[in-house]
Amino acid sequence: MSASTTIKRAFTDFSKEEAWLNEMSHEGKALVDYRGGRYTFVDDEPGTWQYAIEILGQGGKAGKDYLSFLEETGIETVAVYANRAYLRKKGDGTDFELHSDLESRIQQAKKGSTPWIAIPVSQVGLALTLVISVFTQDPGASNLAKGIVLACSTLLVLAAIIEYLVFGKPYRERIRTLEQERSIRE
Repeated sequence: MSASTTIKRAFTDFSKEEAWLNEMSHEGKALVDYRGGRYTFVDDEPGTWQYAIEILGQGGKAGKDYLSFLEETGIETVAVYANRAYLRKKGDGTDFELHSDLESRIQQAKKGSTPWIAIPVSQVGLALTLVISVFTQDPGASNLAKGIVLACSTLLVLAAIIEYLVFGKPYRERIRTLEQERSIRE
């Protein structure tokens, strides 16, 4: 049995994550499992596998049917976690490209950007709810309590801005570039 290695790492851009997985494959490490930032690799021949990450967007039977279809074409599902499928195929010298047409590449980029819109919006909503709550529903709240709520709300909003601007940027740029390419082709 080959030795296994577990590496903890976090990515916010699936393209960079794919590139890293393919780099690991070239170093002789084959991904065999992924769970919440923990990548498990086993030793293998360098470059045996090529990896891709599919943001599913559909759950349940539709997602399973899609992954079954991919299995029929020789693409293995290594792991599914947080609506992402970690896929691999034997390295054959060609690029592992799941989405060759422009529309599906745009859709993948939009699916990837969804958390970096939804999470900041929910954080700003929570911050507003906290501020409104402490200042309107509890007029007897102490100044200390109001100050703590304002500080926490400010931190939530700042975090939301950073998440949107930093983590969402690669996806927004990818979408913009692909949509410009689409407009040129039309």
